[in-house]
Amino acid sequence: KWMAFLTAYVMPKAYYEKVGADGFEAKPIGTGPYMVDKFERNAFLRLKANPNYWGGKPAFDTVIYKFVPDATSRVAEVESGSADITLDIPYEEFDRLKAKDGLTGVTTPISDIGMIFLNDVGVMEDKNVRMAAAMAINKKAIVERLLRGYGEPIDTLEAPQYAAFDASIKVPYDPDKAVELLKASGYSKDNPVKFPIQTTRGLKPKDYEMIQAIVGMWRKVGIQAEIEVYEIAKHYELRATDKLAPAAFYNWGNAIGDPTTSTGFAMFGPSPHSVWDTDDLDAMIGPLWGEADEAKRIAGWKAVDKYIAEQAYVIPLLQYVQPIVYNNKVKIVPNVAGAPEPVHMTKP
Repeated sequence: KWMAFLTAYVMPKAYYEKVGADGFEAKPIGTGPYMVDKFERNAFLRLKANPNYWGGKPAFDTVIYKFVPDATSRVAEVESGSADITLDIPYEEFDRLKAKDGLTGVTTPISDIGMIFLNDVGVMEDKNVRMAAAMAINKKAIVERLLRGYGEPIDTLEAPQYAAFDASIKVPYDPDKAVELLKASGYSKDNPVKFPIQTTRGLKPKDYEMIQAIVGMWRKVGIQAEIEVYEIAKHYELRATDKLAPAAFYNWGNAIGDPTTSTGFAMFGPSPHSVWDTDDLDAMIGPLWGEADEAKRIAGWKAVDKYIAEQAYVIPLLQYVQPIVYNNKVKIVPNVAGAPEPVHMTKP
């Protein structure tokens, strides 16, 4: 599993030692079907076919990835013919585009999940506040009404395809209970608990709109959250320095479906990807990194997920269904681990 994740690559030792980390990032050499031809940060990545690839000649001589963070622009790219493929567009646009002549649309559940990181600062140190925030969210309504049914509500950081998924772990939608919990901590609709929530806008379909809907649900029970929009690079910067707001929306990917790369990295205090740092949780997670017995390891992660749900240390929202639209120049096999890679693209 680890060989398939972001941990191990076959690398040319002599070349890496010659150019160093910065040189290798600027002009990497790998073993895949394509080679990096040109890369401009935040603009595009151009790949060319590797003539020495062991698996035979790839389908295309050149593949260009454009970095287009705005969802409306991604729609325009494929509709105008400037791009052959686009993804992660609003679902109403997906439904519209897939009905057009010359375009095809596919959707598939992928390994990415939508979640709200909670930082153990300020009001989030109060379990009643955390649990109320979790129980006031109607995830089913968000998926059905806002995402047009494209998504799967979840209550842990494990999607149904993950190895440690446990369907018995539930965090119910119960706004009345949320009101009760807030009241116990001295909050009400007239005296709401207040905190900021950070989110991207357009990185994932309806990310900002989801947070708008959640803030509206919170308001009804006595939570007043102010939305702060940032770029994904800023999220990474703040998360790495443990400076995220008390609540922050994010989409978490897990290419191998293992609990270490979902719950583990997201919730273990020493992890650079986590902002929740409490001894109780770290004590449960720590031994699992080295557990050799697979059955015990998976059971241990399920116990961790159950405890996290009971303490509301994070708010899982949904498993994404990724919308992909492409024209008749290419054929796509969806990649359940995330965005389609060149090997998933062939000629019709």
